Amino acid sequence: MAKLRDDEIQARLASIRGWEHLGDMLVRTWQFASARRALEFVVQARGVSDRIGHYPEVVLGFRTVRIELNSRADGGLTEKDFELAAELNALPDDR
Repeated sequence: MAKLRDDEIQARLASIRGWEHLGDMLVRTWQFASARRALEFVVQARGVSDRIGHYPEVVLGFRTVRIELNSRADGGLTEKDFELAAELNALPDDR
């Protein structure tokens, strides 16, 4: 998949609430009411990743989940990263 140019990345950011463009990654952190709920979110995110076939870096904290997206094989961000970000945003994130 083709690496996106900076102008393409900036144009797509508006469509994925809560995500930041940091370096060569898309990053978002969720906060949850409990550690259990944070872990459940990670399990749901894995299901989405399996379906799409694109896997993020996931950092699970006590009640937080940080997800970092990057298509390293393609040298930066691609449409796959934005697709996964949108799908992750659709997950229930009740806190």
